[in-house]
Amino acid sequence: MNDSPIAPLADAPDIASLDELFSIWYALGKNTVGFCDRLAEVMRACANADTVEVFESLATRERTRLAGIRQQAKQASASAGSSVDETWLEQALKNDLAREIADNPYLMTPYRALRLAVANKERVFEIMSTLIANTDDPSIRQHAEIMARMELAEIAELRLRRRRASRNEIETVIEAANLEKTPLEMGDFIKNAQTVETIIRQMTLSLRAAWASETSAHTKSVLERLLADLHDFPDMQADGGADDPFKANEKRDDANLFFALKSVLRELESAVDLFLTYAENAKSEEVVHAAQTRAGRHVRHIAKIRDELNLRILDE
Repeated sequence: MNDSPIAPLADAPDIASLDELFSIWYALGKNTVGFCDRLAEVMRACANADTVEVFESLATRERTRLAGIRQQAKQASASAGSSVDETWLEQALKNDLAREIADNPYLMTPYRALRLAVANKERVFEIMSTLIANTDDPSIRQHAEIMARMELAEIAELRLRRRRASRNEIETVIEAANLEKTPLEMGDFIKNAQTVETIIRQMTLSLRAAWASETSAHTKSVLERLLADLHDFPDMQADGGADDPFKANEKRDDANLFFALKSVLRELESAVDLFLTYAENAKSEEVVHAAQTRAGRHVRHIAKIRDELNLRILDE
């Protein structure tokens, strides 16, 4: 599933057995349960009943998944109860959580709660992608690929819930493009994918041109990898003209590089929402596979840009 030779997570330790693989997956699930339980308590203290319900339902859902992980491990003649390297558990959403609830937990909404849940699952998907990239063991790779596909399915369902909760939130350029109808044929999918990824590419080019003097070498590398991953569509000039979606989006908040990166992040999230919706509803297996591939590719870029935003917060 990961066509890059570079592991998505730096300094990831090698794993040598299915016991380790299932134990990592189980430990990440336990982290998710704890994450949801903690935030449910915070929301309860704030008398935020709607968001308490969201976090409680997510915790219940994940506890059911934990039982399923144990059962899958048993079927693979493996154990899910071994201790795991702390490197995997350090990929928690500490910075995201701090940003979301530190200023004013009373402002937490179901949309924001579901956004955190999606981010958590995207991190798990990124970890599974790392394991796939790093292992030479065909059995470990096979099971890790199954896990990654299951996490993508979870992301799809959570993103659908988040999308429903965000109807009154900021509309992205991709959402305004009216591409919701699931393509019936591969040719139609390619046209829609080209529209989506051209929007992202042009917005990224505009960001790079507008904030060149403030962009660190590492951020430039992240943006270049994103642009390289969209190489199969024609270049578009970021000249600030009327056709520039980055400048055409009147609702954007790009007063500095941080908010410009957030604008690109929102478009990537919309792209994943759209592609996973296609994968869920398409009748053609070819379209399903292509949509899942595109979604998985963009999930990895979302994680990288979110990390850049977190680093900028820590630097302030």
